[in-house]
Amino acid sequence: MSKKGFYEVINYVHEKKSVHYNEVLKYVLDKKIVDSRASVTIILNGLTNLGLLERTVTDTRPIRTSYHVSKTGHQIIKNLKELESAFSK
Repeated sequence: MSKKGFYEVINYVHEKKSVHYNEVLKYVLDKKIVDSRASVTIILNGLTNLGLLERTVTDTRPIRTSYHVSKTGHQIIKNLKELESAFSK
């Protein structure tokens, strides 16, 4: 979670419930969290490999990839929010 953009992306997906790859790409590039499409792919793959996001690919045309926060991801977000509030006091 310490890699650049991981925290911002998982929070964004958590807020939106389910997002498509292009939504994450637009958000991350607009906010200048990272500056390339490859970096967004690395972040999404990293969060998926850690089991914090779940990836769904639809067989419709065009093929769409969507992401949502996994059960483990929800627990991690909850713990991180608690840490944030403890340090902000």
